Amino acid sequence: EARAEDLYRVYLDERPSFTSSTAFFLDAADLFFSKGLSTLGTRVLSNLAEMDLENRHILRILGLRLMQANEAKLAVAIFKKVLVLAPDEPQSYRDLGLAFAADKQYQAAIDALYEVVERPWHGRFPEIELIALAELNAIRATAGVPLDTRRMDARLLKNMPLDLRVVLAWDADNTDIDLWVTDPNGEKCYYGNRFSYQGGRLSQDFTGGYGPEEFSLKFAKPGKYTVEAQFYGHRQQIVAGATTLSLRLSTKFGTTSQTDKAVTLRLSGQSEIVQIGEFDVK
Repeated sequence: EARAEDLYRVYLDERPSFTSSTAFFLDAADLFFSKGLSTLGTRVLSNLAEMDLENRHILRILGLRLMQANEAKLAVAIFKKVLVLAPDEPQSYRDLGLAFAADKQYQAAIDALYEVVERPWHGRFPEIELIALAELNAIRATAGVPLDTRRMDARLLKNMPLDLRVVLAWDADNTDIDLWVTDPNGEKCYYGNRFSYQGGRLSQDFTGGYGPEEFSLKFAKPGKYTVEAQFYGHRQQIVAGATTLSLRLSTKFGTTSQTDKAVTLRLSGQSEIVQIGEFDVK
């Protein structure tokens, strides 16, 4: 309820009581960003890096929030640290690759994403190489500069533009979250109905990793689309007090008209269903 000019003073008053709470700093940062105080919001987020420097979960949350705040260069530095801590998780390379792309370091971006495509991964990360490959080809097609792909399998280098793409990821390992997308026909695309009448496709269900799960649609029918997530629960102690979702919605994916919107939110209850957003395709 504080006025924008009083917000930082209130934050400083409250901070000593919440020095070990990631939720406090995430919520406080959101308030600063919502009032247009981006510099202060980024400063508040930096507390997460000081809480537990070897905790990749907290650092991943920090990196995702920095990406949402359009601080790609800072996010790159965070995701580089995550990669050092978790080189056996494909998400470490994917997160870094997407941060590189947001920072317009396109060569570094496709190199990091190709690591996801090329390497063998544990079975609990199904089809993540296909998701990363789509992102690699979209970056290559829209970068506007020539990129070196000599080490990459030429058979895989084909851009596949989409009218609509939704990607959901989360920060907690051993967690089951499902992406649901309901199209203007009223049909819900989810793990039990992965291919919609309209042509939508949902990637394989992640039940034990960090995601991502991807909904893709080449030709989107005009109308309203609803995006939801169902949180079934986790099988570990969550270091951040709650599971943090990261959703990226792209229209005209893989074209020069591509627009992206990122949403980050936290889930606390078991078997929780959250509507992340509704959007209209014209």
